[in-house]
Amino acid sequence: MEEVKVAPLGLFSNIILRKFKNIAPRYEEIVRAYREFLLTEEEFTIPKIEKILIPLDRYSESPTNTVIEYLTSYPGSTILLLYIIDGEVCRLIRETIGENEAELFRKRELEKGHKTLEKVEATLPSDSFTVKSQLKTGNKAEIIEEIANDFDVVIISRHYGAETTKTHPVSPVVLRILQNVKIPVLLY
Repeated sequence: MEEVKVAPLGLFSNIILRKFKNIAPRYEEIVRAYREFLLTEEEFTIPKIEKILIPLDRYSESPTNTVIEYLTSYPGSTILLLYIIDGEVCRLIRETIGENEAELFRKRELEKGHKTLEKVEATLPSDSFTVKSQLKTGNKAEIIEEIANDFDVVIISRHYGAETTKTHPVSPVVLRILQNVKIPVLLY
């Protein structure tokens, strides 16, 4: 039978301490130098997110895989998919072209809204979340600003509310929401 040699207690800890004896002062020096860029203890904790608002409209993109991956960090949360039809456009069509055209536009927007909500809801892992869908008509920024305080986070497309360009990669509606909403807003 072969004899098994066992290292004396403390040998490994002595080796580890000897190997890393110069690391601690360097680590403290790095922490001091990069203090502004390192996370604080509070920032290391994952915030409690139970209610998530995802506004959608005709310009919005579907949530990306990164967004869905982010959502999986908060299983059991409630997600509201809110499709908003621009009420101002409906009013302008009614005043310039007529009531029938405004109703036709509204009907098409409702169909598009239902399809978009179904499509986005299908991409979310519904076994992990409670997903609710809702359609509204009105001012896109005002509606989000009014209801945002009932949620823990807003996840919004950069294109929400208007077309974007190379010089303006975020729509003006999203910029307004970012300035007026007091809860965290994630852009995708």
